Amino acid sequence: MTADPIPDDAVASGAWNLAGADARRSLALCAIGAVLGLAVAGYGLFTAQGTRTAGLPAEDAAIVNQVPILRTDVIQQLRALHDTDLAHATPAQRRQVIDDMIREELYVQRGIELGLANDDIDVRAALVAATEGQTAIEATTAGATDGELRAYFAAHRDAYAGEGTIELADWLVPVGQDARAPAIVAALRAGAAPQRQSLTRSGVMNDGEEYYFAARLHLGPALFAQAVRLADGAISPPVASGGRTHILIVRHNRPPAPVRFGDVRDRVLSDVVRDKVAGLERNNGRFLRQRADIRIAPDLE
Repeated sequence: MTADPIPDDAVASGAWNLAGADARRSLALCAIGAVLGLAVAGYGLFTAQGTRTAGLPAEDAAIVNQVPILRTDVIQQLRALHDTDLAHATPAQRRQVIDDMIREELYVQRGIELGLANDDIDVRAALVAATEGQTAIEATTAGATDGELRAYFAAHRDAYAGEGTIELADWLVPVGQDARAPAIVAALRAGAAPQRQSLTRSGVMNDGEEYYFAARLHLGPALFAQAVRLADGAISPPVASGGRTHILIVRHNRPPAPVRFGDVRDRVLSDVVRDKVAGLERNNGRFLRQRADIRIAPDLE
C-alpha cells in the first residue's frame, strides 16, 4: 500500500510553523538575556564603590566626595577632646567629632576649589584657615550701616553697660512661721532688728558687695529679681524661694551705669562683624554639605 502524498501547501504550512516557533524561542531567549544583563548591571551600579548606596569600607568612618575619613582619626579626636574611645563615647560626642571632621574636609576641598595655596607645611590647617578667612573678608567688606549698628546696640544694650554691684543681707523666716512674714517685714521697716524677729541669715551673701552676675548666681533668679528693684536701705516683701521664705535687706545697690552709643561704637561694630562672620560660616557650611556626597558609617550616625 502506498501512502498518499502530502500536499505542498501542508508542507509549506508546517515549515512556517517550525520557523515561527524558532523565532519566538529566539526572542524569548534574547529577552531573558536582556533582563539578566540589566539586573547584573544594576547590581554593579548600586554596589560599586563611589556610589551613594555602596557600603563603606570597615576602616572608614565617613566619606566626603570620595575622600575617606578614617575611624582611627575619629578615635584620636575623641581621645583628644573627650578623653574617651569609640566604644564609650556618647552619640553626641561621636556626632560632634564626625561633624567637625566633615566640616574640615569640606573646607579643605573648598579651598582647593578656590585655588588657594596648598603648599603650606600644614596643608589642611592652612586651607581651612584660608577658607574661613575668605568668609571673614566678605563680612568685613560688607560692613554695617550706622542704622544697623544702633539697632544692634539697642537690642544688646545690657552687654555694653558696666556691671552693677549690690550688697545685701538675706534673712530667713523661721520654719512654720511663714504666715507671720508680712508682720515681720512691717516690724523691720519700723526699725526692729532682724534677730529680735527670730530671723537667721541664709549665708549666701556673706562676702559684702558683689557684682550683679555673682549675686544672681548666689541668690537665684527669684531673689535676684526682687533685690535689683530695691534702693539702698530698702527691705523686700517676703519672697518664697527654695522652700523657704526670705526677706532681703539691701545695704547698697549700684545698677549698671548707662552707656552712650558713641562711647562703644567700635565695640558694637566688632560684634556686628563677628555675628555676620558666624552667620556666613553657618550658611557656607550648609551650602557645602548640601552639594556634597557625604556618607557616614551606619554605626556612627
